[in-house]
Formats: sequence, structure tokens, C-alpha cells
Amino acid sequence: MRIRSRAITVPLLWAGVTAATLAQAPSAPKLNIKLGLWEMTTSVNLGGEMPGMTGMDMSKMTPEQQAQMQAAMKAMMGTHTSVNKTCMTKDKLDSSAFMMPDSANTTCKPTIGTNTATTLDTDVSCTGAETTKAHVHIVATSPTAITGTATATTSQAGKTMTVDLKTSGKWIAAACGDVD
Repeated sequence: MRIRSRAITVPLLWAGVTAATLAQAPSAPKLNIKLGLWEMTTSVNLGGEMPGMTGMDMSKMTPEQQAQMQAAMKAMMGTHTSVNKTCMTKDKLDSSAFMMPDSANTTCKPTIGTNTATTLDTDVSCTGAETTKAHVHIVATSPTAITGTATATTSQAGKTMTVDLKTSGKWIAAACGDVD
């Protein structure tokens, strides 16, 4: 059973995408940010309908299970804030799908607009089983601090969900320990 759609997980990945310095390929972020352990505070507001729920068959569930599932889906909507640690490495961002990885049924294409040491503006378009249009804006306020926003709309089988994300991050250490 698939509950988390691309629109939920991808903005959370974008929060981590920001914390690294890359000056390789033209499509890689050029943000002047230290690599290593970062603490990211992310607030995500989900609206609309959950696209990944279309194919779910709840007919074999008891009424109580159906009610629990509907309550869980409803709880995922609205605004949620989380604080996580992430290890940002050069390798994580060197792949061509650093903004949004392709899946078996969906292909994504990032189009980077502004790409400087202090600002990254990117549009992402995904086609396939789900269609997604997104815009990401990241500002490196210093090599050890970032802020960012992302907006996305994902549609699948007639259901559309919107995502509004705000994030801020601070560099903690060069060594990540056991944090991925």
C-alpha cells in the first residue's frame, strides 16, 4: 500500500539538497555551502487530495480500519514541521537526478534558472504515472546557513495535491558520524 506520494517526499529531499558546495557540472548547484552534518528545520503544508490513494482498495477493511486509514490520510494534510539531521556529501548531489529522482513510472527534469554561490532557483517537471510541477528557491545566507522555499503541484488519476515548503538549515560539523 503506497501512502506517501512523490509530492510529499520530494520537498523533504529538496531541503537536504541545499547543503553542499558544488562547482562541477553546469546543472549542479553552485551554492557556497559547507559539506558535512546539517540540521534542517522544514515546514510542509499539504493541501488538496492525496494522489497516491487512488488505487487503494479499502473494501476488504473493517469499518474501523477504513476510519483509521481515512484519519491517517487526513492527518498527513495541513502543516507539519520537522527537524532532522542530514549528511550532505558531494556524491549525493553529483547525480543527474539531484533534485528529484526518477521512479519506475515517473521521469523528472530539473531546469536550473539562477545558479550562483548565494541563490539557486530551479523548476522541476515530472511526467508519467504522476505529473508534478515545482519551483525551488534556495538562499545561502552564509556557508553555514541556508533558507529555502518550494512549491509543488502533483496530479494523479484526477487527484491533485499542493505542497508549500519552507526550510532553514545550519551546518553543524564536517564529520557526519552515523547520519546518512
